[in-house]
Amino acid sequence: MGNAHLCLRCTWAQAMTGYRESDRLVICNKTYPDMVVPFVMLDCTGFDDKHRPSWRQMEKLAIRVPARPVSARTKGFAAVAEACPAAAQEKGKDAGEEGEAEIAAELERE
Repeated sequence: MGNAHLCLRCTWAQAMTGYRESDRLVICNKTYPDMVVPFVMLDCTGFDDKHRPSWRQMEKLAIRVPARPVSARTKGFAAVAEACPAAAQEKGKDAGEEGEAEIAAELERE
């Protein structure tokens, strides 16, 4: 008593629970013929978590990010022409804003 039943999270289980903790019937549909589980299950080789998405569901929800080569020399990231510190201030503008504009301009040129 008091242990979490592994079968309650499994897609193959049919669980019925009463008002008392002892009023619980779990039937495993993974086996043939279906089997009544007589005790609290700790581990199972046929366990399939019903709260975890399937591969198909993950593919459907995935965001497609197209691979865009920057140039033949750089692999993966765009190279910045000059490094500028983030804390520097020039003419009332942050250096970070200027850096973003330089990166956008560099990407448009290529």
